[in-house]
Amino acid sequence: MKHTIRIATVMSALLVLAGCGNTDDSADENQSVNGDSTTTDDVPDEEVAALSAEFIEEYEGLNGGTNSRGAEYMDVTIPEDHRFLPSSEAEIRELLEDGDGAIYFGFPECPWCRNAVGPLNEAAAAVNLEQIHYVNVSDMRGQKSRGQGNNVEVDEEATEFYEYLLEELGEFAPEYPGLEGSGERRILVPLVVTVVEGEVVSSHLGTVESQTDPTIPLDDEQRQELISTYSEMFEEIPGCGPLYCE
Repeated sequence: MKHTIRIATVMSALLVLAGCGNTDDSADENQSVNGDSTTTDDVPDEEVAALSAEFIEEYEGLNGGTNSRGAEYMDVTIPEDHRFLPSSEAEIRELLEDGDGAIYFGFPECPWCRNAVGPLNEAAAAVNLEQIHYVNVSDMRGQKSRGQGNNVEVDEEATEFYEYLLEELGEFAPEYPGLEGSGERRILVPLVVTVVEGEVVSSHLGTVESQTDPTIPLDDEQRQELISTYSEMFEEIPGCGPLYCE
């Protein structure tokens, strides 16, 4: 796996505190592109429409709601023609075998993710990236902790697919918060990666460094900074660019 790492990241500690290391109830603590292995052309129109609606509902469905600790979810609006494609395990494995494209790892309860989805979608449109593969990782990551003798203990098993993702991401997956130095890694979110010929070539974790409170939406300057970061990443994908589409 190539390890030419370009990670622009909000500090992992901030991500854990903001709640993107764990799931919802612990949220406060913690035109088309050639070569893309799975494009919307490969999926029946009815299925694409259903997946598109599913993504919108997943994120907009939390608008106006609160998590179990009483924190209010930031409202997000997902356009009907968005570029996100909720993707199956088989589709992601195919992409990481020999495909070109982008993957967004996240989940709607994560406040950083709710800030990221808008700029992500705009960046894809800006460089003519037809789709961003979406993987909701909230229920697949399991839990680990330090036990006696400083050993790493498995408190909850991760799925086989998640272990596969960690292996494929390699050093592009962040260190496991609280287990630094152990070699353990964890998909913190929002994590966006680009894939070229089946190899992960770049990643971005978090939003922008100047955002320290994800409950406050990105301002215009921060939003444009994040769009530019994502756009530069997406331009690494063959066929993507602001003025053309192969």
